[in-house]
Amino acid sequence: MSISQILYRIILYPLVQIIEISFFLINKLFSNAGIAVLGVSFVVTLLCLPLYIVAEHWQQVERNTVSKLKPRVDRIKKAFSGDEQYMMLTTYYRQNHYHPIMALRSSFGLLIQIPFFMAAYSCLSKLPELQGYSFLFIRDMGQPDALFSIGSFNINILPIAMTIINIIAGAIYTKGFPLKEKIQINVMALIFLVILYQSPAGLVLYWTMNNVFSLIKNIFYKLKNPIKVLYILMCAGAVFVGIYILFVYKGAASLKKRLLVAIPLFLLTAMPLFIKAVNCFFTNPLKYLTENKKQRFLLFVSSALGLTILTGLLLPSNLISSSAQEFSNIGNITNPNGFINAPFWQSFGIFIFWSTCIYFLFKEKLQTALAVLFSVSLICGLVNVFCFAGNYGSLDITMKFIGGILSQSKVFIMTNLLVCTVLTIIIFILFRFQKQKLIYSISFIFCFSGFVLSIINISKISKEYKHLTEIQAYKKSDDDFSKKFHLSKNGKNVVIFMLDRAESSYFEHILNDNPDFYDIFSGFTYYPNTVSYNNHTLMASPALYGGYEYTPYETNKRTNQTLKEKHNQATLMIPRVLTEQADFTASMFDTSWGNLSFTADMSFTDGYEKISGEILCGRYSGEFKKSLKTYDTTDFQKNIERNLFFISLFREVPALFRNIVYYKGNWWSSENVLDIDSFIEWFSALYFMNQITDFDSPSDSLLIITNESTHSNYDINSLNLTDKQMSFPNDNNGYEINYVCLDAIGKWINLLKENQIYDNTKIIIVADHGAGYGPTAEEKYTTAQIGEVSKDAFNPLFLVKDFNSQGKLKFDNSFMTNADTPAIAFKGIVDNPINPYTNKPLTLNDKENGVLITTDDIFMVHHSKSNNIFTVDKNKWFRVKDNIFKDENWTKEEVN
Repeated sequence: MSISQILYRIILYPLVQIIEISFFLINKLFSNAGIAVLGVSFVVTLLCLPLYIVAEHWQQVERNTVSKLKPRVDRIKKAFSGDEQYMMLTTYYRQNHYHPIMALRSSFGLLIQIPFFMAAYSCLSKLPELQGYSFLFIRDMGQPDALFSIGSFNINILPIAMTIINIIAGAIYTKGFPLKEKIQINVMALIFLVILYQSPAGLVLYWTMNNVFSLIKNIFYKLKNPIKVLYILMCAGAVFVGIYILFVYKGAASLKKRLLVAIPLFLLTAMPLFIKAVNCFFTNPLKYLTENKKQRFLLFVSSALGLTILTGLLLPSNLISSSAQEFSNIGNITNPNGFINAPFWQSFGIFIFWSTCIYFLFKEKLQTALAVLFSVSLICGLVNVFCFAGNYGSLDITMKFIGGILSQSKVFIMTNLLVCTVLTIIIFILFRFQKQKLIYSISFIFCFSGFVLSIINISKISKEYKHLTEIQAYKKSDDDFSKKFHLSKNGKNVVIFMLDRAESSYFEHILNDNPDFYDIFSGFTYYPNTVSYNNHTLMASPALYGGYEYTPYETNKRTNQTLKEKHNQATLMIPRVLTEQADFTASMFDTSWGNLSFTADMSFTDGYEKISGEILCGRYSGEFKKSLKTYDTTDFQKNIERNLFFISLFREVPALFRNIVYYKGNWWSSENVLDIDSFIEWFSALYFMNQITDFDSPSDSLLIITNESTHSNYDINSLNLTDKQMSFPNDNNGYEINYVCLDAIGKWINLLKENQIYDNTKIIIVADHGAGYGPTAEEKYTTAQIGEVSKDAFNPLFLVKDFNSQGKLKFDNSFMTNADTPAIAFKGIVDNPINPYTNKPLTLNDKENGVLITTDDIFMVHHSKSNNIFTVDKNKWFRVKDNIFKDENWTKEEVN
């Protein structure tokens, strides 16, 4: 990260966030981007009002000082010249405790506007919601207003109106002031006219409203009792707007949303009571802090530094270290540690830079309030992070909760709130009895320990990244199309596609959208009544690869082996049996959690002469991207950098407010950034299968092809991968992804048919689990949920084509699990397959009594708490049997 980027994160980005969040909130409320821009202007003006009051105070002090010194200064300038004049003026200024640099105080009001203007320009000038949006007389908020033209020259009215309002506001403000200040105000107005004349109308509208509010503010300054008049008008305006929103406004906002806005407006009328209550705190429990400058400053510094380390360093590094490889090679960032820069400098800007500026701008009471607020936030934040983390589900790499955020129990939420309340009361009691040293001592201790833990996380991330670079030695740097899939023309071939999170519930709709699939997938049998053993790959895939001895329950029985050993055993099960007991050659590609590494480490195949492992993910991305008309890799990176800060806030705030931080699947952002890059890396391997397949294998051949394209749920419309009309809604992106993946496999199947090797090839298309996205879940199941998880997430896609199987694709409602995969693969090849690790026979399980699955979610941290077993909640085991779509066939079973 460059110096300019760091300065941007520290100084401007916190202001950009204020503007962005304000726009998001107001636009959600009114569903009107124009009103949102006006609202943002009001919010920023309101937040800046205290700063303007301080600025006005300093400017007045400067005017009074200059006026007082002016007669003597004029005489000195008249009587002396050169060095003698300089010495006399310097001595005179020193005697009056003045320095010429203090003249900058007169410009403070203008200086305040500069960072806010730059932030607004950065945020609003390219805001997607404003592009093409019309408001009042503005045809396009994303372009200059160009209300009318003179010849070929467009006349933009908004910048002109903005300048006129600015000049009028300046004239009112500088009435009675020196000519120098009047010139300064007018010159600035003209500079803004030049800068903003060709700017988007949305940005100019924002700044125009800023000038309107400035005009109103300046009028108030000229009144005899501005505070009282402001309060009366504010109350009247708040009540009027509140009544209008509740009873007159006919927009899209619900009553609940309108109440959320109206109630705070009505509460503004009680502002004097609130101010009185705050003053009571400063005269009672906070009196000592208010009067003790050193103790107040130590409390502020320790808590500000603690919040910076917690929010910007410890929590982001902890999240990234939990799956460092997943954050590697995204956008311009290769080493995942690069992602820590953004939240750290952003936190530094909020908690240290801007907070310190505010701290020293204001007097004792506000300094005390800031110090107390930060100390309470830090202590409660630490408790929330480490004692009330909760289980909210799994985050994907786009920083969104997969399948939505899981709700917490009322007991958990209320206990958390009670603990935070008690802690706050204790902190105030400590302040009351002058024990604040305990608070800032705790803060400094955390600063040290939090920094050390962060360094450990960063070291872990670097180690994981180094390991990834070693894994990538399996990849070639170019997108070559050398043959990877070697099939036998005359012998037997077994091909297993493991499509991660492929939805069974989509498949019937896909067949309706493309009836040709009945013939393309000829000889296949579809098993809709299939269950998986977990809803995440880490616990669900071992059974798929290795059979019934590698279900979560059976895996946990063998406590003398590590999870890594057992996972590798499972993934090597089919290749070892077919190479050692049937003389096949085996090729494995991108195996899920190979070597228990998030990015498949295929070195687990080393040492086996007839088994090879290779990475295809990402190998053909460059060639695939060449076919795309437009491609941008930066949005995904920016999305992660932005949201890491909000994820930290999510963990720090009480559970009651976490659904506000993560509001309806969004971290308070108006943009929806998609993981197109990740999808392309995986899908390109399916897309180019025909080019990397040959039929020259001298022996029987096994291919196990793992692909995570179907794990995506992002909008791929821009890639134009199909011209078929989808029957599902446009917002169900996962459906189209499942469709195009099956379409790619279908084209490869046609290649096999053309080369007359389809009949001697057994093909299994199977998923480790479902996703829970399919709308048909509501149609099939009596009750679609099992606890907090969708049953649909345990219903993986399962398709099988045996040797010489012919005829249109057919359905079979037999009760199946994806752990049947190995036995189906061996059928007709190995009569009595034996597990080479346990020496037990590998057969189709007798499922008369059902199978034991778990709904527990250890994927949030990507690893079990134990190296040898999956640490599963004993209350999250279920026995499933027969028809999985009936409630009575899902029964809870306690397992110790």
